[in-house]
Amino acid sequence: MLVLAAVTAVVTANLLFRAAQEAKLATRSLFQAVALNLAEAGIEEGLFALNTSGYTSANGWSVATDSSTSYVKTISGINLTQATGNIYVRIDAPFGVSPVVIAAGEIVIPQQPRIVKQVRIGTARRRPWSNGMVAKNDVTFSIASSVDSYDSSLGTYNYATNRSDRATIATNSAAVGAVELTGASSIYGYVATGGGDPAIALGRIYGATSPAVPAAPAAYVDPTRVRRDFATNLPNIAAPAGTAYSLGALSVGLLGVTNLPRTGDLPGANGRYLYTASSLTVALLGTLNIKGPVDLVVTGNTTVALGGQLNVGGSGAVNPSLNLYAAGNVTLWGFSNATSSPAPNPAKATIWGTSTTSQTITMSVLSAFTGTIYAPNATLNLALGGDIYGAVVAKDINVSVFGQFHWDSQLLNVEAEGFGYRLTAWAELTSAPGSGGAFARDSRPPFSTLF
Repeated sequence: MLVLAAVTAVVTANLLFRAAQEAKLATRSLFQAVALNLAEAGIEEGLFALNTSGYTSANGWSVATDSSTSYVKTISGINLTQATGNIYVRIDAPFGVSPVVIAAGEIVIPQQPRIVKQVRIGTARRRPWSNGMVAKNDVTFSIASSVDSYDSSLGTYNYATNRSDRATIATNSAAVGAVELTGASSIYGYVATGGGDPAIALGRIYGATSPAVPAAPAAYVDPTRVRRDFATNLPNIAAPAGTAYSLGALSVGLLGVTNLPRTGDLPGANGRYLYTASSLTVALLGTLNIKGPVDLVVTGNTTVALGGQLNVGGSGAVNPSLNLYAAGNVTLWGFSNATSSPAPNPAKATIWGTSTTSQTITMSVLSAFTGTIYAPNATLNLALGGDIYGAVVAKDINVSVFGQFHWDSQLLNVEAEGFGYRLTAWAELTSAPGSGGAFARDSRPPFSTLF
């Protein structure tokens, strides 16, 4: 009996030991995932700070001790019942074009080795022109307006040889008919809404692969070309700060010609010439030439009258481009863009609507407009006698008469400052610090005590 009892005791002890080991291993396995979750939470914390410029002491951030251009943050003492969690975050080069965020999640378990997971992400500036048209609310096409796309790297738009179906007309609105095609308007591309169906009369939404497309003006919607899950953030854009040349109420009169930049003016540290004006008026047969990289901030209204002209590029221009920051209403009758070859570059001529409440931008150009417009609080009226090449963003968009809109697919690659950052790479760091490997762990502050 004693022998049997001893054997039973040994077996029971072994079973209890194995059960304890299984529980310990199960707990560590769980906390391995939790540590990675904490690292991911740290990445989110860094991205949020990066996109809101929130890396301030009030938000728990401090300048890294090893670099004046990096910021660090630690969140400690997270109660996980059986353990304590800590998050460590670092942002490198937050003012650059491609900041890096590194985060580590640490799990401290009593009487056990701690668990650490570390993640690194790469970022790049967001691309505001990745769709043809984007509105907060409504996009309306009337009479016989049309949408398609082209590739400016192949040359100018050509219906037969340089035309594609890649343009997207998008809205955050979930209302039915937020994208509306009246008359015989057509979209050779895609429609994306926040939830509602587009409304069409005799219009068409189709693409190169759409089956059995009827001849115009019969109504037709290819269901594979309509999405109902669109959502995007359209932040307000502020005019650039810095030392600027004041032009007062800038007015170009009848037969007048004004060139920017002016002779003798100097560019800023970014290589661009910064000017401010209380208003901008170009009269009949007047011409405002943009001959270099110009940022023009207009605090009042902007008007280019019928017969007037706003030219970007042309003879004698050196690296011409225009950022027109307009706080008031904009009325544009005459415009030309000759910024590059083999075709004008829409990204070189941008109208930025800076009003935080409301404004109206009306384009009634009789010739082609090649450029981009970003005005998230504006009503944008495209009453076009000529075609528009580029991309537009507004609160509401109205395309009337026989407006022909062509999205340049090269704009998909254009990044812009002021829109935050997007994720470009993700990697878990698993190699030893200092090993030189691509996935070597980062042991700089605030990770110095972890590895």
